[in-house]
Amino acid sequence: MTLPVPLGPKQITADWLSAALGRPVRIFGIKRIGQDQGFTGGGLFRIVIGQGDSLIAKLSPADPNARATFAGANAREVAFYTQFARGLPAPECAYGACDARTGASILLLQDLSGLRAGVFVDGFSTGDARSVLSALARMHAAWWNAPELASLTGAEVIDEFPLADAWASYPGALAKLLPDIDLPHWFLALGRHVSAHQADIFGGLLNHGPLTLLHRDCQIDNVMFDAGGAAVILDWQFMGKGRGTYDVAYFLISSLPVASRRGTERQLVGFYHAELLRHGVTGYTAGQCWDDYRRAAISKLCVSIVATSMLDNSGPAKQAWRRADLNRLLAFCEDHALTPMEFTV
Repeated sequence: MTLPVPLGPKQITADWLSAALGRPVRIFGIKRIGQDQGFTGGGLFRIVIGQGDSLIAKLSPADPNARATFAGANAREVAFYTQFARGLPAPECAYGACDARTGASILLLQDLSGLRAGVFVDGFSTGDARSVLSALARMHAAWWNAPELASLTGAEVIDEFPLADAWASYPGALAKLLPDIDLPHWFLALGRHVSAHQADIFGGLLNHGPLTLLHRDCQIDNVMFDAGGAAVILDWQFMGKGRGTYDVAYFLISSLPVASRRGTERQLVGFYHAELLRHGVTGYTAGQCWDDYRRAAISKLCVSIVATSMLDNSGPAKQAWRRADLNRLLAFCEDHALTPMEFTV
């Protein structure tokens, strides 16, 4: 029997949950968590099903328009947990489903409330960054040039959030959101160039090898740490394929304070490469890894522009998030002297 996909927590009844879990359960309480977290409008709910026993229900957005916008992303996350997650640094999943007709989706995930989280505006320490890079390298090595990647999206993901449209409204959106920030001319030139050549630039990152499984949104808000310091990566809506350095650059730009990234990125990218080799990857040199890392910074630029222009950034917490994110991105692009010529295709 195919279960209906709940559109909200009231539709998660004891009968529905018992059928989804394949065992009889009682519900002792459902409470929303993380109301002020995230930009995509979905909902996280803790479901208590026994003494000390709980799980997290992740639902698609309640608003029908938002649900339609993120239907593809949520379907990808369900596919990750049901097809790719085994053995990877991700929460355990008890059930996942999506409804193509309504755009609704649900995941029943391990409750990680006992794990340690970070604060985006503070950034990660170098030690935490190494733990995340170790987890990414293990995942990337496990799926390195795997034939199963053929079923995943590469550069096609950009069709869901066209950069050219976002770029057209970006300066105005940023001026309204963070009016004290004056974008440098070289960044504006880079944004114009990438938005005009998005398909070709991202084709090189996401459609041509070496390819592996990617998270594509690896940053502080999507990582937690267990008691031993090992990283667990959350929120797989943008899962797909591409070069592993896409995740590495996105993570280090997003998640390290500027001074820390400047002082450690050579060592951290070298550590990631060494971890790839330790897990069995061959034929990929440290020089290739560094070059791919620099070019993969364009992934962070694209997401920052789209998120500023198209997502809900209301409220002081989200505005502080966007400010820290942009300042880290600007510093990286300047430090590495990234210009349109770097991405001429």
